[in-house]
Amino acid sequence: MKELKKAWQTNFARDGIDPGIWDYEIGYIRNHELQIYTNSPENSFVENGELVIRGIRTNDPDCPYTSASLNTKNKVVFKYGKLEMTAKLPYGNGMWPAFWCMGNDIDEVGWPLCGEIDIMELVGGRGDLRDGKGDGEYFSTIHYPNERSECAHGLRKAVLSKGNYCDKYHKYGMVWTPETISFYIDDIIWKTYDIKDNEFFHKPNFLLVNLAIGGGWPDAPDETTVFP
Repeated sequence: MKELKKAWQTNFARDGIDPGIWDYEIGYIRNHELQIYTNSPENSFVENGELVIRGIRTNDPDCPYTSASLNTKNKVVFKYGKLEMTAKLPYGNGMWPAFWCMGNDIDEVGWPLCGEIDIMELVGGRGDLRDGKGDGEYFSTIHYPNERSECAHGLRKAVLSKGNYCDKYHKYGMVWTPETISFYIDDIIWKTYDIKDNEFFHKPNFLLVNLAIGGGWPDAPDETTVFP
């Protein structure tokens, strides 16, 4: 992988959750998810120098789960380069963590015209299409409108030969150039998309990191799901 110059890094050990970098999404956001996103320190905090995003099961039927979703919209935006997160992922049925980007023009053009780059999404527990590998696979996807103004996308998944992504820390990232978007894990590129003729991936993006619970892709949590 070509060596690149570091342009930005967020250091939670030094800066905590820096409001000059991060904003919180508040409330129910998208995808028929079951959680309510909050800015509560119960749901997101820094511990031992690391950001923790914690999903909590409540006793409130109107708000059965709470979690957190942080983003850098209008604060840290970028176009091209290498973007990487080192993380240990949650596990269990209904868990849906993601590390992703959207066009910073979303308020003007909406989705999917803003474009979306999903660097890492894990569909916990039984996983996608009930293949039984949910905690041992993650997905990398690009979303954009096609000629019929519908959302088109590429969808690929990286499957561990053994174990799950909750077992240890991994580096999840992408290298984005004017020609391609390449996704990698632990410095090994495993999928590349050609974007040179795709207008939706040549503009500034912002970063999001969140833990959704249930929704349009994973099942709801069940009796096997451990909280928090």
